[in-house]
Amino acid sequence: MENLQNKNCTFNQILEMWLEEKRDDVKIQSSQRYESLIDSFIKDTLGTIKCSEIKKDEIIEFFKRGKISKMSISVRKSVFGIIKSTLEIAYSLNYCSYIDLRKIKFKGGKNNIIVFTKREQRKIDSYLMEEINVRKLVLLMCMYTGIRVGEASGLKWKDIDFSKKSVNINKTIQRIKNPDQNSDKKTTLISSTPKSESSSRVIPLPDFLIPLLKKLKSNDNYYILSESEKLYDPRLFESFYERTLKKCEIEHLKFHTLRHTFATRSIESGMDPKTLSEILGHSSVEITLKLYVHPSYDMKKKSIEKATKFVKKTVYV
Repeated sequence: MENLQNKNCTFNQILEMWLEEKRDDVKIQSSQRYESLIDSFIKDTLGTIKCSEIKKDEIIEFFKRGKISKMSISVRKSVFGIIKSTLEIAYSLNYCSYIDLRKIKFKGGKNNIIVFTKREQRKIDSYLMEEINVRKLVLLMCMYTGIRVGEASGLKWKDIDFSKKSVNINKTIQRIKNPDQNSDKKTTLISSTPKSESSSRVIPLPDFLIPLLKKLKSNDNYYILSESEKLYDPRLFESFYERTLKKCEIEHLKFHTLRHTFATRSIESGMDPKTLSEILGHSSVEITLKLYVHPSYDMKKKSIEKATKFVKKTVYV
């Protein structure tokens, strides 16, 4: 580790220390995301300041005025976490004074979850069920299990349990920056375990999918989408999804909309949040509640009527 002088040490130098530690502790895709956030938001701003000169007001101003202020609350929190952890290292090495960041909070806008309408969902359904193939089949699975695009790309036939009518989510495929600097390819595909422990899960499959899966069943060790042992690029599956929307004459929405739609329909049909949370692979039920449990007026009205069903309805006038 470089022998730094307190008065000359810049925030970028401590960031590099922090990033080096992270490279040893987290998956390569996570360390690359941290590096991208640092390069995009911190390196040319706070990063150039000497640690001994960084003040709390400058950090507050950074989040209020800088380009980070226009980013989602998730990105802002991630960047804040990097800054906070790096300052803790700087303070432990006596390169800066203690900066109390505990009262810095981020106000997020209301979660405007966009989903397909029921009419749009029926149109997609009809198209996918015609002349079924593996891509159409896996897209149907995404619609009715809420699995992510990387998880869908990582499915092998051996992950389908026909006796239990379930699918085992145990890996995800991602395209990342190629760590091999001598390679001509800038990016590469990797298969890894899901992003968190809760993301590894077993999901029950709807009955109507079982005969379709049996019809197309292939070698257990084959990836369903690549129809071979070769990794399947999630971007190819996203392209297929986009073409599906065009053929159904539906406005383009992100692939993740399938997941949002599944979760929203599940809540509407009465699924309890805890069950939905486990199916989606959320790390806590609070995430599910925050994202999807926003009852409409009609739902509230029905709940009130249900709760007061036992009350005598006689009205005296």
